[in-house]
Amino acid sequence: MTINAYIFSWDCYGIESIIPITQYEGHENQQLINMLSDKPTNAHPLSGIIGGLTMRARYNSHRFYEIYAVDCDDGMTIEFWKKQWDDYPQETADLIRSNGVKIYSDRRPDSTKIRIT
Repeated sequence: MTINAYIFSWDCYGIESIIPITQYEGHENQQLINMLSDKPTNAHPLSGIIGGLTMRARYNSHRFYEIYAVDCDDGMTIEFWKKQWDDYPQETADLIRSNGVKIYSDRRPDSTKIRIT
């Protein structure tokens, strides 16, 4: 069970998406209940979110996208993460890489850092 989970998508120019995903945790259970009671079911919203992010990353491979999921403490809100990315882009990327779950990575093989534009 997640506490406060996010998907982060960034490229060589910095953060692009911070998506809260904890709200989708019970989706599979609800769909099973719907299926057993002959109600319509829906695809998992995260499939579309992750699909869109990875498609963008693949079509823009020259920007070296990375997509990670991270479960955080309650106090780490979207505002907290936006400030972290604004103030410490490289350190935040390194922190997420070391504590998150990699979904997609076209990370540069060299030691190039995130550029602030």
